[in-house]
Amino acid sequence: MKNVNRLAIPFMMAALGYAVNGAAHDQVGALGNEASATDHYLIICSTEAGEASDVLEVRVFDATEAQGGGKISAVVQRETVVRTASDPFRVDEHFNHDKNFGPLTSVSGGNGAYNVMVHKLKDGPKSYLLEYHCKTNSGIHTGTSLTVLQDQ
Repeated sequence: MKNVNRLAIPFMMAALGYAVNGAAHDQVGALGNEASATDHYLIICSTEAGEASDVLEVRVFDATEAQGGGKISAVVQRETVVRTASDPFRVDEHFNHDKNFGPLTSVSGGNGAYNVMVHKLKDGPKSYLLEYHCKTNSGIHTGTSLTVLQDQ
């Protein structure tokens, strides 16, 4: 993470009404100034309490106050399936703009490893909150873990 104070992001999320510490499947992140900055995560969906995972659901919240950086997106990949979730709006320094996550996307790939890349389109730092959940087809949460592979 370049030129961004990681401690400021959770406080900003709290001001927006998000309980960052209370959410088990949220990843707070930031992208540096370069247009090519990309954060890469490996999310593992697994069986928990006898329930196997069927799907990974992902959505992203653009928590950037300043202009710049373009739209932020999360790309989810499992084997040959790729989906994208984007947040078309950002907050501003007064938290007057959008306070909602972008639309949800999902990939049905069962138990296993899912690559998730968060990226932007233009120069300028970006802050974000990535929400991710492994679930059964009936919506029951299953085993979910996240490993950071690249933090730019």
